[in-house]
Amino acid sequence: MCCAEFLVKYILFFVNLLFTIAGIALIALGIAVLVQTNEILDLIPVNINAIPISVIVLGSVIFVIAFFGCCGAIRESRCLLTMYFICMAILAAGKIYLATVIFNGLNTIQGTVEGWVDTAFANENLRKTFHVLETLFECCGTTGADSYVGIYPITPPSCCASGVEVCNDELAFGGCRIRLGSYFERFGEIIGGVLIGVIIVELVAMLFGMFMCWAVSNSRKRRY
Repeated sequence: MCCAEFLVKYILFFVNLLFTIAGIALIALGIAVLVQTNEILDLIPVNINAIPISVIVLGSVIFVIAFFGCCGAIRESRCLLTMYFICMAILAAGKIYLATVIFNGLNTIQGTVEGWVDTAFANENLRKTFHVLETLFECCGTTGADSYVGIYPITPPSCCASGVEVCNDELAFGGCRIRLGSYFERFGEIIGGVLIGVIIVELVAMLFGMFMCWAVSNSRKRRY
């Protein structure tokens, strides 16, 4: 094996090791968001769980394909490297589409979340669930404590930090509109940024995989 092939082999191995870590990171991020939003599903008119679940699935797929890449590079398996290249090409195309959808959606997510919050707050049957949302995201009403004027004689305890004996307007958190909008916007930016970084590295890894597969084929031809 020449120097170039040796370098490509181990670069491909370590790049896929990074992909494995990136896959685990996406899985962990998706699970974290899934756990946090699981208690407020009644407030949201769409199945928002589909977003973190999709991230978990994507992370799992990246993890499996990266594992194939590591094995193919170390074992110099032309079959595994070919499978790796094809899977990476399909996965990269899918992530480009997903990143485009995410960044396009960021332009309207603030208005969408504000609509969810206003609708949920106005529904008296969802008031207890809304208090759970306030506790989880440390927010109060739609725009702040003033949202409860005429509804409750005092500001609900869910509007203030735990340990506060008497919750009042001065101690209450800010409104849930801005807090939730910022949360989902930040989540989208993180996911989009991770996807762009992964796509760039994937394209380089695909080229290395193709070169490695070609080198293995030539090496076997020379042996025979």
